[in-house]
Amino acid sequence: MEIIDENEIIQEIKAKLTQIEERENIRIIYACESGSRAWGFASPDSDYDVRFIFVRPVEDYLRVKELPDFIDAELNEIYDINGWDLKKFLKHLYKSNPVLFEWANSPIVYRTTPEWDCAKAIMKDYFFQIAMIHHYRGMAKSNAKSYLSKSEVILKKYLYVLRPVLAGVWLMRKHTVPPTEFSKLVDEILPIELKDSVEELLSVKMKSKEKKKGSRIPQIDSFIETKLNELMALPVIDEAQDNYEKLDKIFLEIVRQYDFFVV
Repeated sequence: MEIIDENEIIQEIKAKLTQIEERENIRIIYACESGSRAWGFASPDSDYDVRFIFVRPVEDYLRVKELPDFIDAELNEIYDINGWDLKKFLKHLYKSNPVLFEWANSPIVYRTTPEWDCAKAIMKDYFFQIAMIHHYRGMAKSNAKSYLSKSEVILKKYLYVLRPVLAGVWLMRKHTVPPTEFSKLVDEILPIELKDSVEELLSVKMKSKEKKKGSRIPQIDSFIETKLNELMALPVIDEAQDNYEKLDKIFLEIVRQYDFFVV
């Protein structure tokens, strides 16, 4: 992937969001960076994973045939841009989907609005610790099996296992939403004796291309195995409450503000 000036990329992303609004007849209320750039360990050739939340005109929500709740706007070597309808976002918020909290707390925001602030304000009411732990431990286990089963591995894959492990341990210890940034998880959760190894791993990852390979790191392997076993030992408990009232209210409040759209 050709390396392009960061400021130019940001301006182009913002322009693309406006073009998507016009093309799809939607209003984007929030847009952020997701994935490795938001986590803080992008490679020089990492693409831009842009995620947005959008609202349709009121009339579109009253159609007999429902319109898509997902817009796959662009996918190429530089950009991976897609968005969720506000209703889809709220349905997944009801299940305490951790990805939504990562988006909401992304350090790279391309667009925000007062309407998004209202939606974000209710997210704390749908934070369920066990549901999030279940998500992160499943991700860590799957990634470890896929990426760390050989003597030589793609170095960036260590980070894709470590991050959900650290997020799961954060939830066990602090009982709060884990930060999106990998550095904050490392500072608070990773044992001090492993930090130099992880810093070296991060340095290699951020200076090398995505497919850079290296030998396994026994100390990190041991930490992953130990913490993953602790996470897997936790019982799965259904914490979800049957409470759509706040979600319905915020959905109606936001959608009604855009009833002047032309269908």
